[in-house]
Amino acid sequence: MSSTQDTNQPAPEPYFEVTDTEAASISTGSITHMDDYPAYEIAEGLFFRPVYARNISLNFVTFPPESGFPSHIHPEEQVSIVREGEMEITMAGVTKMVRPGDVIIFPPSVPHAGRTFSRACRLIDIFSPPRTGIKEVIASADPVRSADVDRWWETENGEPGVDNDS
Repeated sequence: MSSTQDTNQPAPEPYFEVTDTEAASISTGSITHMDDYPAYEIAEGLFFRPVYARNISLNFVTFPPESGFPSHIHPEEQVSIVREGEMEITMAGVTKMVRPGDVIIFPPSVPHAGRTFSRACRLIDIFSPPRTGIKEVIASADPVRSADVDRWWETENGEPGVDNDS
């Protein structure tokens, strides 16, 4: 035994401990590739791929070039992560360009808007509590084939954006 060990100290608590209740919850969850969720074309080239859980929702969003969303508010807190492309975001009167890797936090009830320019943009939007308003938006939209979602990204030169030859 090392002289620095104290045999009177209790063993450290595990950092994570899974209880029977948590194990049951984990076993009823799901693992699904994001492309396997239905995509809905909300407007020309604007695709939503929503995912709902009990306490949060997220939405894989594809904005085509020269598009965006008008200023609006909602009671849910929103976090957005830019995956590809770029977009101009205006929040509470402040405008900034966002690019891949940028994380945007939209507090509840704060006005925000966004627009793309010559490049498309893919985002992951996360809402807490779940944003039920998206269900209303997609209620009138038809699911589309996953390949249609990528039409804005298939260019002859391999760059993101619209292939004008299609």
